[in-house]
Amino acid sequence: MLRWIALTTTSLALVSSACGGESQPATEGGGGAESAAGGEGGEGGAPPEAGGGGAGFEGSGGGAMDGCKKVDFLFVVDNSVSMNDEQDALVVSFPSFMETIESTLSAADYHVLVADTDAWGRCNTANGWVGETPDHQTCNDYVETAQFEECDRVRGAGVIHPAGEYASNQICDVYGGNRYIVDGDPNAAETFSCMAKVGTAGSASERPMEAIVGAVSPELNAAGGCNEGFIRSDAILVVTFISDDPNYEDTGTPQSWYDAVVSAKGGKADAVVVLGLTPYDGGTAGQHWHDFIGRWGDRGLEASVELPDYSPFFAEAVDLIDQTCDDFVPQ
Repeated sequence: MLRWIALTTTSLALVSSACGGESQPATEGGGGAESAAGGEGGEGGAPPEAGGGGAGFEGSGGGAMDGCKKVDFLFVVDNSVSMNDEQDALVVSFPSFMETIESTLSAADYHVLVADTDAWGRCNTANGWVGETPDHQTCNDYVETAQFEECDRVRGAGVIHPAGEYASNQICDVYGGNRYIVDGDPNAAETFSCMAKVGTAGSASERPMEAIVGAVSPELNAAGGCNEGFIRSDAILVVTFISDDPNYEDTGTPQSWYDAVVSAKGGKADAVVVLGLTPYDGGTAGQHWHDFIGRWGDRGLEASVELPDYSPFFAEAVDLIDQTCDDFVPQ
């Protein structure tokens, strides 16, 4: 645990310095979904052997014959203008969460994908992409001069190149070459810090439900898709979404979002845990997200996005994840 906490403290400091605007823009090759899935997002080395542990995710293995052996974690993070503090809180809480997961679950193989809540945000880019409000203060020199891949503007695609004010402003060095962290990543905390600092230059129309649906969709998870191979039929899925927007911006309904996620898991609703940090306080603000979480019954957990520390929330979530893992029967 000390290793994880130390890594995150260092990573957050590095991210903060990168947000200061001194990073130089990077150029990504390929430019399309096929190249993104093919591994041009990072140079972290070869992917691990199937089921293997590593220095980043050292799964306990547990020795159990039943239950899940794999977990796919999806984090959807609001990248609108008011979300810097919440992103910092997520980055700080992630290592202790994963330490507890690893020491509690029988699973020993993890995927971790971070998506933001828009397709493309406020800023113009050197690619010729046109933002919603390119003169906005969140459009720094980095985002305006860097080169991006096509997957970088697909809602639900794994974030590997966060840009704009308070973002990492760099290409995340992703071990294995995917748009998500895989088991065996020796620098998983730093990688997550890079991904989760999605910044605040995103669209003012936050759509985390559309991001969830997109991230688990067959289109993005198929061969050549932005998230190729992220969703696995023999893994449980843990979805965490974080937003402070009280408005109903997403298309669809709580039932349609639920149905899309269950469909992505082959109809196995009991293979999914949903965690939400939302503005819901018993009134109408965020009611649609509250209703979505409620559809998951005992496998849904909600807390206020305004919590100063997310660690207790994630500690509580471990029991839900552990029970779901224990009850899981792989396909």
